[in-house]
Amino acid sequence: MEEMRMKGSAFKSFPLAGSLKVHSAVNPGALLLLGYAIMILTGTGLLSLPFASHGCSFIDALFTSTSATCVTGLIVKDTPVDFTLFGQIVILLLIQIGGLGYMTLSSAFFFLLGQKATLRHRLLMKESINFLSFGNLRRFAFTIIKVTLVVEALGALVLTFWFRFKYGMEWGQSAYYGIFHSISAFCNAGFSTFSDNLGRFTQDPVVGPVIAALIISGGLGFIVISDIYKRIKGENMRLASHTKLVLISTAVLICVGALIIGIAEWNGAFRDLPAGYKILNAFFASITPRTAGYNLAAVGGMRSYTLFFMMILMFIGASPGGTGGGVKTTSFSLLLAEVIRVLRGRSEIVMLKRSIKPEQVQRSITIVVLSALLVLTSTFLCVVFNGGKDISRSAFEVFSAFGTVGLSMGSKTSPVLSFAADFNTWGKMVLILTMFFGKVGTITIGSALFSGGSSTRVRPAKANIVVG
Repeated sequence: MEEMRMKGSAFKSFPLAGSLKVHSAVNPGALLLLGYAIMILTGTGLLSLPFASHGCSFIDALFTSTSATCVTGLIVKDTPVDFTLFGQIVILLLIQIGGLGYMTLSSAFFFLLGQKATLRHRLLMKESINFLSFGNLRRFAFTIIKVTLVVEALGALVLTFWFRFKYGMEWGQSAYYGIFHSISAFCNAGFSTFSDNLGRFTQDPVVGPVIAALIISGGLGFIVISDIYKRIKGENMRLASHTKLVLISTAVLICVGALIIGIAEWNGAFRDLPAGYKILNAFFASITPRTAGYNLAAVGGMRSYTLFFMMILMFIGASPGGTGGGVKTTSFSLLLAEVIRVLRGRSEIVMLKRSIKPEQVQRSITIVVLSALLVLTSTFLCVVFNGGKDISRSAFEVFSAFGTVGLSMGSKTSPVLSFAADFNTWGKMVLILTMFFGKVGTITIGSALFSGGSSTRVRPAKANIVVG
């Protein structure tokens, strides 16, 4: 439906007198931050229990809980070795809740009980999903959960049978591994029940493609999935402009990324693979940096310029309203479109035969600028706390944390762990905050910290500033 509204128009469309005053009092950004913080601390408490692991400090439990809730995948403990079955299930539940968004789950729960959504609940849901018309909250929440369960079930089914008949695992183990990786992949988390992540499946024709399909599905965003779902059912005559932009930008990023990484690593990290699997690994390596975190080929063995390109993909991230992080494909697309508009001297941006509202462009620029400042600050602090060493590794880890990706160049002491495992407590705290900010979004952080200020009605004289 072309009339799907962005955040500002969605709020205006809600018919409630005095809603702006209520909104300023509610501050959904602050409540959203509080909700995720409570989830992370709850997960930390559960992972700190003696029967959840074979020894895990508070900071490592907090790091793991944050990484799971923010669907990142950076690890300072070997998931299948250091955590018991109970601990792994806690991690999986945090991934599922973090991927869907706790507001989506709570909304569906309230609706199942026959409760009506309050204004506060609607505002929180809008803040959590980023893109929503208030009028379809109930249906949208159930559509998200329905599609998620169906996609994850299909992925788990394929992986379960493949693990059972290809690798001879027991049915129980096959099912557990299939379910775990399907949920983790769709939620773009990157956690694995294999110590080498997916390194053993570099030349597997099923695991890589299935995981990649799940990653793409979750990364597209629930708004896009819902729109495609309605189009298939015939409820919409055409796809919304947002959906078209997401699909086009995602396809371009995947194909261009696969081409660049494939060329760069053809005789590098992929040199021992047959040609067909080189192509498969190139596409997988292009998909996973955009917030998934799974790896077939070892990231630490890739060339420096490949890693730099992957950092760009991690910064861009997934799409709005989905399970991934980053500045989002739409923000990046609008930023590029704005640059082209300025260079061509045009008065407005026209994309997909539609003009783009200036406030949406301004929002995209704000997101990119705030995100860049966050990444630069976090990188600086990590380098400082790491004694000024391993700048490139620290930068890669920060980009991965911000994009809620989970890829890492690897620990120097234990190659199965992320480089974050080598950080001291302060360095880990920086990454924890970076993952948290990357999950909830820089705009949400900003609105939580700076909203509520009064604006003057006196319009000051305009100033002329020389730029460029």
